Parts: sequence; structure tokens; C-alpha cells
Amino acid sequence: MGMASCSWLLASSPCLQLLLIHRFTHWLHANSEEDGGGRKWLRRFMLVPIGLLKFAIRINAKSGIESDVEIEGGVCFSDQGHIFFGARKVGSGTVIGTRVTVGKSHVNDGRPEIGRDVWIGSDCVVYGSISIGDGATLLSGTVLAKSIPADVVMQGNPARLVSRNFDNSELRKRQNVDAMQYMTATREA
Repeated sequence: MGMASCSWLLASSPCLQLLLIHRFTHWLHANSEEDGGGRKWLRRFMLVPIGLLKFAIRINAKSGIESDVEIEGGVCFSDQGHIFFGARKVGSGTVIGTRVTVGKSHVNDGRPEIGRDVWIGSDCVVYGSISIGDGATLLSGTVLAKSIPADVVMQGNPARLVSRNFDNSELRKRQNVDAMQYMTATREA
């Protein structure tokens, strides 16, 4: 990918900008603690501009990522925005659709932990001290408040099991696939 393509992608993708700022602040925080506070001046100097930039990007992307979320490499957030993400951890290969909210419950302050290669469709809500197994699929409009195992498909409000041992790799590769039609076609085949 050329420099012009990378620049255009960064300029036109507010969720990518938000993710990059999130990763940079994590790096800055980790490096300032690693050297015993020797770079504390850098962190203090960068705090205000980074805060303003993060705020501007949040408004532009209509999205937000909590500052203490552990995000592994290869996580994909929708560029259409409206994502409010407050999980404890999210694994690599996970795809998050548009208008998704992930965070803590009002009952307890626990936050979700999302495994690797998870596909979360648009308009989903995930909350509470739960875990989502590797390769799980949440179809559009799902509200999940309980832990689920790996490779299952959940749908509805409240979430109910639709299928087991489902391979969501095709959904994660191509963003224009209708998840319900794809799942139905793979079941019939």
C-alpha cells in the first residue's frame, strides 16, 4: 500500500484514528512506567494535545474506546461509527460492527472479555462480567449479558443459541455478507 493510500485511509477513517490514538496512549503509558518515570515529562507534555485530539476524534467518529481496554492486533472496528467499547480485553481477528455498545453492567462493575476471531454484528449490546469464546458470532441486534462458549451463534434480546460449531471466518473476511443468509446457506449445504 502506497503512502498516499495510507494517508487517505487514515484521513477518511475516524474509527481507525480512534484506534491509533488508543494504541499510542497505551504505548506512552507503558513506556513511561517501564523506565521508572524518566519520560514523565514526555507524558505530561503530550497529555493535553492527545486529550484534545482524542475528544475531537470521538466526536467525529461518534465512537469511544475506554482507555484501559486491552486490544490485540488485528481487531477491526466498523468505520460507520457509533461504537462505544469498554470491554476488558478483545482478541485478535475480532470484527465489531456499527452501532455496537460493549461495557459494564449496572448490577456489577464487571466488563466483558471477548475472545479471538469473534464476529459482532451491528446494533449489538454486550455487557457485564462475561466472556465470549473464540470464534463466537453475535448476529445483528443481539443483546448479550451471559457468557458464551466458542464457535456458537447467538441472536435476539435476550440472546439465544442459534447454532453450534459455526465457522465465522467468511463473515470476518468480507464485510458485505449478510450474516443470516450466509448462516442459513451453510446450514443447508
